[in-house]
Amino acid sequence: MSRLYDALRKVEEQNREVPESPAKAVVPPAPRHSNLLLTVPTLPARIGSDSRIIVSSDPSSPGTERFRLIRMALRNAASGKLPGVLLITSPLPQDGKSTVALNLATSLSEGGKHKILLLEADLHRPSILNNLGLQWMPGLSEVLQGEETPSAVIRRIEPLDIFLMSAGHSSQNPSELFQGDKFNSLLHDLKASFDCILVDCPPAFPLADVVALKTNADGVLLVARAGVTPREAVRETIQLFKPGKVLGLILNAEEEVNQIYAKYYYRKNPSDSSRFPGD
Repeated sequence: MSRLYDALRKVEEQNREVPESPAKAVVPPAPRHSNLLLTVPTLPARIGSDSRIIVSSDPSSPGTERFRLIRMALRNAASGKLPGVLLITSPLPQDGKSTVALNLATSLSEGGKHKILLLEADLHRPSILNNLGLQWMPGLSEVLQGEETPSAVIRRIEPLDIFLMSAGHSSQNPSELFQGDKFNSLLHDLKASFDCILVDCPPAFPLADVVALKTNADGVLLVARAGVTPREAVRETIQLFKPGKVLGLILNAEEEVNQIYAKYYYRKNPSDSSRFPGD
């Protein structure tokens, strides 16, 4: 008993000798959307009834509904959260990836509820500004070459409620820009301000840019033109990425599906099933 008593008394004395640690100040976490977004100018896009951005110009169209389905699928794949960095590419040129990127970014934004940055990384044939009816402006190329800062080139696009960093000037060897530490650092900084960064990549073939860009991707969406893009080209593009990185394939210009959808949901008499070819 005496040994036990002596041991307990020794522990008690040691506890008295240890000074109480001063109370640590509670530092509130920094807001996810930093001051970067407060200084970004707004540009009005020229979007008419014939615009390719159907999510904005024709919100009740079958095509717009399909982008809503893609939005739901992306959330379900990531337990309700959007991928931090989502690459959008295609096996070949002219598959419509940039148009898909614009529509998907607008759909993901949900009227400004989510902060979505569309990052145009196709430094060979950029087309985003032309689709928006906007004049050329400096962008990603100038940032990676140290000529501009992100806050100087990012624009908020209305009425789409998305943010845009356009491609800027074309580069002779864009893959070298993407392989450097500057691009990794840029994405790291941008992820602190945005819920999702959609990267409009160049086509996978015959360019090497996608190989350099893929290391930063949380997910990849492929865009192929229905009835035009060869299946073998799609397979080879999928093999460029790690298993599980490719979240889905979007078939662009799939007119037959759109027509069936329209006949079912937009017929004048919903009770009349004679115009629909079957479930």
